[in-house]
Amino acid sequence: MISLREFSLTLNKPFSTSFGTIKSRTGFLVKFSQSKAGFGESTPLHGWTESLASCRGALLSAKKEALLGTPPEIILKSLDNVPSARHGVSLSILDDLSYSQGIPLYKYLGAKHVDYVPVNVAIGDSSITSTVNQCLTAINSGVNSLKIKIGKRPIKEDLRRLTAVRESVGPDVELRADVNGSWSLQQAQKAIKTLEKINLAYLEQPLPMNDLEGHAILRNNSIKIALDESLISNSITKIHEMGAADYIVLKPMVLGGIDNSYTLAQEARSVNIEPVITTTIDTVVARTAAVHLAASLSPIEACGVATAGMLKTDVSDDPTTLKSGNLMVPQTPGNGVLVDWESV
Repeated sequence: MISLREFSLTLNKPFSTSFGTIKSRTGFLVKFSQSKAGFGESTPLHGWTESLASCRGALLSAKKEALLGTPPEIILKSLDNVPSARHGVSLSILDDLSYSQGIPLYKYLGAKHVDYVPVNVAIGDSSITSTVNQCLTAINSGVNSLKIKIGKRPIKEDLRRLTAVRESVGPDVELRADVNGSWSLQQAQKAIKTLEKINLAYLEQPLPMNDLEGHAILRNNSIKIALDESLISNSITKIHEMGAADYIVLKPMVLGGIDNSYTLAQEARSVNIEPVITTTIDTVVARTAAVHLAASLSPIEACGVATAGMLKTDVSDDPTTLKSGNLMVPQTPGNGVLVDWESV
C-alpha cells in the first residue's frame, strides 16, 4: 500500500533566479512499504515538473492501484509523465529494498564504498555586494565550488557581479554560472570574452532549452557548456549528436527519480558528457537520495546537493554532514532518513 503525507516548508530567504523566485517547497512524503524504512518524496517545482495538483492526483491514483495489488513496476510506468510523483514512489521502493538488504542506497545502485561527495553552493540573484558576501561566506565554510545564478539582470550587471566574485575569492575557487535559459545566442556570444577572463568552470543553460544548435555554437569557444532544462525535452543521444554539452545537470525530482537519473548519467558518460547532480531545494528525504546518487557515480565533480541550510525547518534529521567542501555519505542501510510518520 501507499501512504501519503503533505508538507509545506519555508525557505530561510527567497532564492531568486531568472527562471523565478522560490519562497517555499510544498509536496508529499510517500511510503510504499510496511517496514521501518521505505520513504520517498514528491515535491513539484513550477515550470519544471507537473503541478502540485497533478502530482497529488497521480499519487492518489497510484495509491488506489497499490491497494488493488498492481505490481510496483506497472505503477511506476503509469507515472512516467508526472516526474515528481514518480520520484517519490521510486525512492520509497529503493529505500525499502536497500534497507532490507542492509546496505546504503548508493551501494544498492552498484557503487563500492564512498565516504563523501564534493559539493558546490548555489548563490541566487542579488546585488553585487550581496553576491560577493554570500560567496565569501561559502568559501569560509570550506566550500571550493560556487554556482552563481545570472540572467535576471542586464548582462553587463551580471558580468560585473561575476567579475567582482572572481576578484574576491581568488583564482583557485571554481566558479560556475547558471543563466536558466534566459539569454539569446547573440547575447551569450557577446558575453563570452568577459566570461573567458573570469575563468568559469562552465556556463549552465545560457540559451532556451530547445536551442541545441545554439549551445553547440557556443561550445566553439573556450567556455564549457552545461545543460539542465534541455533534458526536460531532449535525449542524451540528441544532445550528443548536436554537440551541445560538456556537462549535464541532473535533477532527480525533475527526471522522475534517482533511478532514471542514474541511467541518464551512465548514458552521458558513455558519450563523454559529464553528469553533475543537483536538488530542487528538497526535504532531507530527496536531498539525501541525491547524495546517494552522486556517490553511486563517484568520482564525480562538485554537486549541488548541499541545500539543507536553505530551509527553515525539515521533515526529519539530516544524516549528512558538510566538512571541508564535501558532504559525508550516510553508511546506514537504505537512504538513511527515518521519518516520524505520525508527526509529519
